[in-house]
Amino acid sequence: MDQDDVSIDIIFSGICLTTDIDNLLNHMNNARYIRELDFAKIDFNERTGLYQRIRSHGGSLVLGATTIRYRRFIKLFSRYYITTKIIYWDEQSIYMEHRFITPTDNFINAIVLCKTRLTNCNADQIITDLLVNSSSCDIESAKTQKPEKTLELAKWIESNEISSSFLRNPKEI
Repeated sequence: MDQDDVSIDIIFSGICLTTDIDNLLNHMNNARYIRELDFAKIDFNERTGLYQRIRSHGGSLVLGATTIRYRRFIKLFSRYYITTKIIYWDEQSIYMEHRFITPTDNFINAIVLCKTRLTNCNADQIITDLLVNSSSCDIESAKTQKPEKTLELAKWIESNEISSSFLRNPKEI
């Protein structure tokens, strides 16, 4: 993984089969998007070395939140690919964006934001180590690779924080 891989898409390909369709029998079931997304995340984590880096620091990961916006159906027997990229990280979590794209017209059929929470390790340190150990950049230049939070991501994180606060203290909200 070179220093630009934080923003480069990793591509995972698929095809909508009869086992993937909804009860209308003509397009991918909404739950299948999440299932396929899990395969794409595993592929991303392995190909970039992210999972190995987390484990080498004694950490683990757990999915903290996911939101998906469906834009157009993926029809039966249609090919698609999923792009995955890290769009932001903080001390505790890594945020990724995934896009389900049809190759015939490069249309984004669905876009997904995911928060992966790291346990027993620091996400800032993991990403810095990943950049330093897999490229020729030093620690200081690796730290400058951190992208700015987009407005969409900032609002999504805020929404999740409000929900968590409510669940911890439902009488306060």
